[in-house]
Amino acid sequence: MTAHIKALPLILLPAAILMPLLTGCQSAPASALEGHYTLQAQSVQVNGTIINIGDWPGSSVTVSAVDDEAVTVCIDSLLPGFDTLTFSATAAGDGKDRYTFTGSYSGQDRDISVAGTVKGSALSLSITDTCTSPVTGRWAVASGEDGLADITVAYSSPAVTEITVGGITLPADMAVQILQSLIREKITPVLENLQYIELDRTGYVNLSWRGDISPELEPLLSGVVQYWPDPGNSWVHIYLRRTITDGLGLPVSPIDFALAYSTDGDGTLTLEIDQDTFAPWTGLLLLAVQGGLGGDITAAGIPLEEIAASLAMPETSYSVSAALTSNLQ
Repeated sequence: MTAHIKALPLILLPAAILMPLLTGCQSAPASALEGHYTLQAQSVQVNGTIINIGDWPGSSVTVSAVDDEAVTVCIDSLLPGFDTLTFSATAAGDGKDRYTFTGSYSGQDRDISVAGTVKGSALSLSITDTCTSPVTGRWAVASGEDGLADITVAYSSPAVTEITVGGITLPADMAVQILQSLIREKITPVLENLQYIELDRTGYVNLSWRGDISPELEPLLSGVVQYWPDPGNSWVHIYLRRTITDGLGLPVSPIDFALAYSTDGDGTLTLEIDQDTFAPWTGLLLLAVQGGLGGDITAAGIPLEEIAASLAMPETSYSVSAALTSNLQ
């Protein structure tokens, strides 16, 4: 027994020497995660679907340690509507050289949860992005008392005081009312094929279309066009991803088009294009008009080029709005 007791210090001494070495080799999860990661193909899932990272060039993630188990995560150029999404997360070890973090963000009419895994120098993300905006849901174009689509057109500019319609020159406000009536008459039969427009909670715009549609447009009806809410401006942005716009040969890639929105709390949503939401596009419209777009309208006496040029003037006021209803038929 005495011999065993005497031998005990000889046994414990190596263990005491090795223990700091062993524990010193194990990094705290937060500091092990710390770094800047460039996202790679097949590395990101959003709402259960692996995204094409080519849609989000330059996307990256930066992880900064706060303490042993807490980190700050910054996701750059990945989620529509956020140049950078920053949130707090909890770090943990998950086996040799494998670490994880989990965190969430709530704001901008969105609930976002993120789980990340780092193994070596590679980062993968699983993101759940849920839209909570009042624009979410299924909507149909509402009808006015005359049975035509509830669409309103307004235009006023010191640069255009008269407009010729059907060979008759009229004050601009009167001509705009006539044009509004013509637009409503033309578009109502087309909209009879539109069963509903859905802005779903995963951020996609889906259309239920009952009529014939061209093969080029049919793929855009579901799961392609995205949206993101901007509640600070009461805008909703319609977004077409880089790979889609490149595939269509469009000159602007990606496309981000804003619409103003308002709700009345009674199942009605109004979407509107006005001088604020359309401002980034006025230059392209003027170029298109000068290149011959809308020749039939110009031939009818409507000064399309002058109207397009006037849209950039701060004194010009204009809007095109459509009322939508959640009472689907």
